[in-house]
Amino acid sequence: MPSSYTLKNSPIDKNRIQKVCKKVIDEANEDRQLALDTHRFFRQMLDENPQDAAAKNLMVDCLKLAQTSKASTLKVVDLLIKLETAQSRGADKTETDSLYSQLDHLTD
Repeated sequence: MPSSYTLKNSPIDKNRIQKVCKKVIDEANEDRQLALDTHRFFRQMLDENPQDAAAKNLMVDCLKLAQTSKASTLKVVDLLIKLETAQSRGADKTETDSLYSQLDHLTD
């Protein structure tokens, strides 16, 4: 009979959560930059041809995407703050590193 596998570390420990959050923030920043670059492209198209309805619609869609990517970053930061609050209620603050101080590292 096979033995059960026991994890040595929690699958959602603090470091793993921070790594995933940093990746989400980096990807959101990249998506935002690409959306703004595409917006500029369609803006140039509109400067050449102000009657281009498709370019107007796509330009608005790019702005919505840029806003959504910014909102994703804010949601991640909000979740990290909630996690820190929950951890600080259950553990002594001197024993654990504060996520507030580590947020600076995530956004660099």
